[in-house]
Amino acid sequence: MPAHAMAATFLKCSILAGLIVALWGCDGSSGSIGRTPGDVALSGSIAIEAGTRVDADDGETLALGASPVSDAQLLPPEFVLAGYVSPAFGVYSGAGDGLGNVYPADPVDIFTLPLHAEQSISLQPFATSQGPSPLRLSLFTGNRLIATASTGNQSDPVQISLPETEPAGSYSLAVEATGFEPMLYILSTSTAGNALSAGFEWPDHDFVDSEAIVEFKQGMSQMSQHSFGPQESMEPKRELSPGVWLVQAPAQALRNSGLQTQDSTLEWVRALSKRADVASATPNYKMRAMNTTPLNEPLYNHPSVGQQWHYELVNAPTAWQLASDGGAGVTVAVMDTGLYGEPGNWHSELDANVVGGADFVSAGFDNDFDLPSGRDNNPSDPGNAVGTSVYHGTHVSGTIAAAVNGAGGAGIAYNASLLPVRVLGEGGTGSSADLLAALRWIAGSAGDSRRADIVNLSLGGLPFQSQLNEAIADGVSKGVVFVAAAGNSASTLASYPAAYDQVFSVSAVDGAGELSAYSNSGSWIDLAAPGGDASRDGNADGRSDLISSTSASLINGSLKETYIGLQGTSMAAPHVSAVFALMKSLNPALDHGRLRAMLMAGDLTFQDCGRETCAKTVDRGWGLLDAGKSTLAASTAVVPNLLASSPAIVSLSSEGASSASVTLSVYGSAPGLVTIESVSVNAPWVRLDSAPASGATGTEFTLSLTLRPEALEAGVSTRAPIVVEYKSDRLRRLEIPVIGQRVTDQQARDAGRHFVLLVDPESEGDFYTTVAQTTAVVDNGQYRFSFAPDDGVEPQTLNEVPPGNYILVAGSDLDNDGLICYAGEACAEYPVTGLRQEITISPGQSLTGIEMTTSYSRPSISAATPNVLPRPGFRGYKLLPEQIESGSGHEPAPKLIGAER
Repeated sequence: MPAHAMAATFLKCSILAGLIVALWGCDGSSGSIGRTPGDVALSGSIAIEAGTRVDADDGETLALGASPVSDAQLLPPEFVLAGYVSPAFGVYSGAGDGLGNVYPADPVDIFTLPLHAEQSISLQPFATSQGPSPLRLSLFTGNRLIATASTGNQSDPVQISLPETEPAGSYSLAVEATGFEPMLYILSTSTAGNALSAGFEWPDHDFVDSEAIVEFKQGMSQMSQHSFGPQESMEPKRELSPGVWLVQAPAQALRNSGLQTQDSTLEWVRALSKRADVASATPNYKMRAMNTTPLNEPLYNHPSVGQQWHYELVNAPTAWQLASDGGAGVTVAVMDTGLYGEPGNWHSELDANVVGGADFVSAGFDNDFDLPSGRDNNPSDPGNAVGTSVYHGTHVSGTIAAAVNGAGGAGIAYNASLLPVRVLGEGGTGSSADLLAALRWIAGSAGDSRRADIVNLSLGGLPFQSQLNEAIADGVSKGVVFVAAAGNSASTLASYPAAYDQVFSVSAVDGAGELSAYSNSGSWIDLAAPGGDASRDGNADGRSDLISSTSASLINGSLKETYIGLQGTSMAAPHVSAVFALMKSLNPALDHGRLRAMLMAGDLTFQDCGRETCAKTVDRGWGLLDAGKSTLAASTAVVPNLLASSPAIVSLSSEGASSASVTLSVYGSAPGLVTIESVSVNAPWVRLDSAPASGATGTEFTLSLTLRPEALEAGVSTRAPIVVEYKSDRLRRLEIPVIGQRVTDQQARDAGRHFVLLVDPESEGDFYTTVAQTTAVVDNGQYRFSFAPDDGVEPQTLNEVPPGNYILVAGSDLDNDGLICYAGEACAEYPVTGLRQEITISPGQSLTGIEMTTSYSRPSISAATPNVLPRPGFRGYKLLPEQIESGSGHEPAPKLIGAER
């Protein structure tokens, strides 16, 4: 029995020695001792996500009296594990009302696991209330160190891989606390995909207080500001697009809630979404320029600096020979912080190419204090009122279209027209409402022509929002091409607007073409471009890999235009936008569909996989941008008909989706008929149920497939392609990756001892009030729990609950700080984590059969879960203290401790 289970059982079986814990029998079965079904108020079970494991000597287990595990803990080939390490014993000083909880010493955790060559393991650190502290992840064979990585005091994950020179086999893994504070962590790996594939923190997207974006149902698009119904519900501010309004919460509505501003805004948004005339209501999310790392001095002050490494990496010199007009006649809108300078006197490297512009930054984010606050026609970037000014939009614009004028450097599309659209204000922040208005302005209203051919979006931090997705789709329908930065969080979670289907999402690479340490990755990445990495010298030129471009700096006390070096996916995206501008100058008919077809065919990127078309990867999508190859493809003026699959990657599991339907669609200059030659899959574990027959012609096809789990090795993901051979201009081949998994770890799953709480849905200040609490240890891969009705007899046990409405939650407390559902710990909410709903306990009635699922991952705000709302500052739910018997000589511990919001 694992150490944490033994410790928990010891605690449960000691109730006669002093603790009143009427929870579970000592044999691990569910239900309170001696209770009958009529005495149950609420009961149910909690399933555990596949592959879940827990550190055998976590903080709570050690606090219960167990000793640190000395032997290595055995792990399966694929897993996600939460753990705890601490260099020393101590007492929490920052755990709110849990002040005084101990954190036990456990300086290192050792694991043994099977690995194959190039398999990666990811470590995600999570700070406890004591603050961040560094961790070290090390891989060994015997006593020989193979690979190591340290987190520092950062929250970004680190990753190590088994080198291809090492044989497949059993290896040792160590997670070590190298700082001074206790830490939580999550380890994960997969044999057929990215090591880190989930988000482990609650969504915390920032938003504008007291504002919402409301989309009304069909038939409401002609609403006026006088037809919003009761003014105590919402007040219109402005219409962003037909049927979509930015609205404001009346002050009285927020005052009546009694909550803090952010919490009251979220409660108000929830109420709006329930109105019969509202299709959707979301907060007015804040967006930001992607974080960059400025250098303190200009990079263009010496001829030997070698500033143009990033142009050579994408083969720009070849592109300039093929597109000698430098993108003339193509307009690129840069939605960003604006430009350094003023109309008619912009940065001298940009001024000749600037055509008009607009400022959509609303008053709440505006910092151009010399101009009227709010929206206007002057996209000047005034810099930041607080902190360093990097002139982000100016830097992005220079990479696209800095002019060739005998001074400084040049942009890739040096003759393209720049349309600066300011959507980010102070500190590089803005709102989704401002971005939506700018996108609609670029596309033009019905019957109007578009204002730009290409839109560069070096910004992000937004969740999925249907209104933004629709605005982008409208622009694409009018021929606008959107390019966006993937984000700088070293995460695989989809980041918007980059992750929208009709946006080209760009990850960042260093001087060697390797994924930058900070760059996001995932199946939603389309291609990669140079974004730099200040921590590396990938091109061995003796300098950090930074992207140099136009900006402004304080020099001898005066603000002057200059060039500076930055890193980020913000710097990668404009490389792609500029190359697209060169391509459209050669072939104006190129639109999103044609460009995507060329990308999938391998016509826009370096290919080094030895096949006609490389498979898509999570790091670089369809590959690293090749400007020379791209302009050559554009100059041919014809894009052949190509098949693409949706989804691009199919995942099948014996526990999840065991079958799938795949749609094959034709892309090209003028999408026409293609002829299917064959459809095959050379893997016994996947069955093609239906597929287009040989000789079938059309522009869209469907195939279906089913997993045959009995043909898979248990517990190990396997990848194989579905191969579609078809004829368009010539015989072509499409490979659709399929990942299959036979899940057999049901009984081995363990997420640690779980506390199950019923909390009052109405908060009191910063807290929910926990009314009842029970505990559960894993039994055959799941948890069972039960609450008893309050019998009105003292002493009241923790698991007694009076009638009323509650929120049902459960989770682990691996760091023993008295909080569950903290990032890095397991959490379950009823009915779905992130979308909790109230349940009602009625007198004399038993509510049974409740089912939940616990997991270390947290929900994201995506197309699949658009109704999830952020939880700003959420730290978890607080546990009730254990009660002391009245005859023990001690006063009972206070019961009303809440769940922190």
